[in-house]
This record gives sequence, C-alpha cells and structure tokens, in this order.
Amino acid sequence: MTAKQRTIARAVEVRGYGIHTGEPSVVRLRPAPEHGGLRFRRTDLPGAPEIPATVESVHSAHRETALRKGEAVVRTAEHVLAAAHGLALDNLWIDVSGPEPPALDGSAAAWCDRLLDAGPVAQEAEAPSLRIDRPLHLNIGGTKYDVLPAETGRISATIDFDHPLIGRQSASARLEPVEFAREVAPARTFGLSAWAEALRERGLALGATRENTLVLSGDGLEAGQELRFPDEFVRHKILDIIGDLALVGARLQCHVVAERPGHRGNLELARRLAAARATAQGRGSKENEMNEEG
Repeated sequence: MTAKQRTIARAVEVRGYGIHTGEPSVVRLRPAPEHGGLRFRRTDLPGAPEIPATVESVHSAHRETALRKGEAVVRTAEHVLAAAHGLALDNLWIDVSGPEPPALDGSAAAWCDRLLDAGPVAQEAEAPSLRIDRPLHLNIGGTKYDVLPAETGRISATIDFDHPLIGRQSASARLEPVEFAREVAPARTFGLSAWAEALRERGLALGATRENTLVLSGDGLEAGQELRFPDEFVRHKILDIIGDLALVGARLQCHVVAERPGHRGNLELARRLAAARATAQGRGSKENEMNEEG
C-alpha cells in the first residue's frame, strides 16, 4: 500500500533558549498542505522570511546544522527536523521567533511529544520517497558512509571517542515513528567540559547547561547527570543523522551505515541523496530509484 503524506492536525508551541545563541525563542509548529515540505519562518524578522529545509539552504555544518535564505538564518535546526523526519511528517511549517529553536533538554523527545500532541494526520497525496538499488559510498575526512538497498529506512552508526565513558559505541534504529520516539529521540547532545571555553570564544554553546547537554568530565559525567541509555552518545549521533537527512525531502528506503558521523558528512550525504532523487525525478522514475554507485 502506498504511504500518504502526513502533517499535523493543529498548531502547537514550544518555548525555550537556544543551545548555541542562548537567546529565547518561541516555535510554533503548524500544519502544512500537501507538498508543502518542511519549512522554517523567522517571524521576528521583517516580512517573516521563509527558509526551506532543503540541502540548498545549508549555511553551516560546524557543530550544528544552520540553514539560510537571504539574510535569514536558523541555527541548530537538526533536532526539530529529526523529530519531523523520525515521525514521518512530510509537511510541517516551523515558525521561530529568533535565530535558533529552543534546546529544551538537548534531545528530540520534547519535539516529538508536542508533534504527537498536535496529532499527525494523513493527507491524500503520495509521500515522497527515495529507494536505492545499488550501494552508495562516501568518505569525507575521517567519516565514512555506506548507503545500502533496503525495504525500509534504517540508520546505523559507530562512534569512537577517547573518553572512558564513551569509547567505541554502535547502534541501529529503523526510521519508524514508534521506534524513533522510544529509542532515538530521548538521546541528548553531549560535550566535554574541557571544550566549553573554546566553544564560547567562537560564539558556540552560549546557552549550553547541564539541563540541555550531557557534560563529560575527565572520567565520567558531571555530578547530578545520568545516562538514559548506556549508548546514549551514539544514539544522539543517529538522531543528528536523521535530522540532517530530513533535508533530502523524502522518506528514505535504504540502510545508512555511518562510521564517525558528523554534521559535515551528514550534509554531504544529504546532498548526494537529494541529487540522486532529482535525477530519478527527471527520468520520471515512479519509485525514485537511485541507480548510481558513488
């Protein structure tokens, strides 16, 4: 049975502070029409300029995914996009009253909760999808991606950090709403306390706190913090991949296997997949097959 496009039944709001800017913002998640896609709107700027959540809008991939259209920028877009993509929402308009959505607890769990409260609903049009029939391989810096044929979407990742609480971790999750909300969305962003000063000098992590970031000391977590999963760190990397690949603009019917993923590599992979989708559409492929091996 062909999957239908989905949006939400009613608008909902989220309030908080950005993890990088530290600035307050209100986000209003609104229903969007068929083929409306995922789209941000800076309601605090003159004319409320819109920023499509597409690979063409990528502005920065340094420790965040920032999008830009003209002078309008939305920073740290990946967590709300992960919630939309993970819950199979194809059409969603995201109004934000500042340069960055709220960090909330540093995961996508609260975004999922609000979107589920808003009531995901099916629309009439067929959902956009991307299926591959040959592997695609991408190496960028120390990051490696393999995209493999599969009947349903799945993201697998392995990370390797020189820290006793992390080390080498691997995890895998299907791109399916219930599994995403339970196994991936609650995983929080993390960083070493030793990074704090350097990040803030570069205008990053200005709003980072123990409430929205897992803070690693020399041998563990800072006092008062506990992990939600033993492998929460790699699960958050899967969350970031899902958010970044939302920019492809389609539901993925493939298995993405990532080694040491980061935003730069995720976004290059999103560009490759979006280009393959555009090529398939240009051929008039009914199933949006990707037939090129990279």
